[in-house]
Amino acid sequence: MHKNTVTSILLAIAAYNAGAQTTFSSVEDVWKYAETHNVSINNATLEAQKAKRGTQQAYMAFLPSVNTSANFTDNTTIQTTLIPAVIFGGPDGVYKPVQFGQKYNYNAGITAQLDLVNLQTWHNARIAHETEAVNQAQVANTRRNTYQQLAGQYYACLLNKEALRLANRSAAVADSMVTAVTNKFNEGTVNQPNLDNAKLNSERAHQTVVTASYQYRTSLNSLRSLLGFELTDSLLIAGDLKPAQKTAFTGFTEDPSVSLAYHQSQLNLDKLKASNAGIFPTLSLQYSTNTQQFDNTFRPFDAAGPQWYKANFWTLKASWAIFNGGNRWLQSQRNRISYQQATADLEQARRQSVITDENLRLSYNKAAELLTRSQNIMDLSYDNYRHTTLRYEEGIASLEDRLRAFSDFINYQNQYLNSLSEMLIQTYNIKIRQQTF
Repeated sequence: MHKNTVTSILLAIAAYNAGAQTTFSSVEDVWKYAETHNVSINNATLEAQKAKRGTQQAYMAFLPSVNTSANFTDNTTIQTTLIPAVIFGGPDGVYKPVQFGQKYNYNAGITAQLDLVNLQTWHNARIAHETEAVNQAQVANTRRNTYQQLAGQYYACLLNKEALRLANRSAAVADSMVTAVTNKFNEGTVNQPNLDNAKLNSERAHQTVVTASYQYRTSLNSLRSLLGFELTDSLLIAGDLKPAQKTAFTGFTEDPSVSLAYHQSQLNLDKLKASNAGIFPTLSLQYSTNTQQFDNTFRPFDAAGPQWYKANFWTLKASWAIFNGGNRWLQSQRNRISYQQATADLEQARRQSVITDENLRLSYNKAAELLTRSQNIMDLSYDNYRHTTLRYEEGIASLEDRLRAFSDFINYQNQYLNSLSEMLIQTYNIKIRQQTF
């Protein structure tokens, strides 16, 4: 039954890898593919592009605004006005009703305006520029976080494949031990507890095979999701599981968290300056030109119609918001508090980055040392099991000694896998810290 279980699991994994369309031989391959296929990275990049368009839009406010308009008026009833009759030679104190204008009025004009002095426009441009920088920093943070998720799933696949290999080796040994102990039991040389212990070790070994198999498939599905693959898309995960050499701690790049905190601080500073700039006046220049036509006959496009009358003028306009109920002052106070908070966050981010880097170095050194010792212990444990098996076959060691040695080997093998997992985590954390986002 156990052989059928192992065979089924191996066939299932082979089916996952058969006809692979995409192969990842290193975590760098996974990162490169994710740059154009991961949804989080793509969305963050699009947000940065939107912010860039916002900056361009803000600078467009420095250009003059040009508007054109045209209207048509049909005076169905012309307004009546009373004027002194003396104008027409009539008696004094008498008013005569008259109507001015014609039935149809046509008007078209163009108006251009340019702000000569408007500090709010300058600060809005600075805010838009800093908002773009914040979005770029958020892209870097998103990429870093996504890289960590991708590396975790990539190495989880490799680790579970290694766990499955070791589990299959242990299961094979456990099965052979069950066969040997069963024969001894049938001969009457061992008791029932000895046979039960052998079967118990076998069940534990096959339980590990099943666990590693399903964990591998789960990690592979998680990697599919992060990379934008469908469930039916086939992936082949390759690469070296063990670090080839000790990772260097040099070349750490700027921490994206610090960069994001810095630009958020600058953004709040620009908002504070913009709110304070509200007390200054604005000065704008406006030019307008329009033309009008009056007619009692509806013929708007008739070249033989009445004359068009033009009017042109320049306007220099200054405005100053002296008092607005204290709203401007309160907004400035709110922005000042926000800037103080952002500054405190920046200082904390810088301190935390230094501490995190140091802890990363310590964690890596610890993981490297523990992995070396765990591997040595596992190898010694396996040698001890083999020697105990030889002594058992020679009649020197007891069956209990052999079963105990095998159980110890399984435990130390699990400890080795845990140490290897921790080492992989610290290795890719170092690699990510050396990336430029």
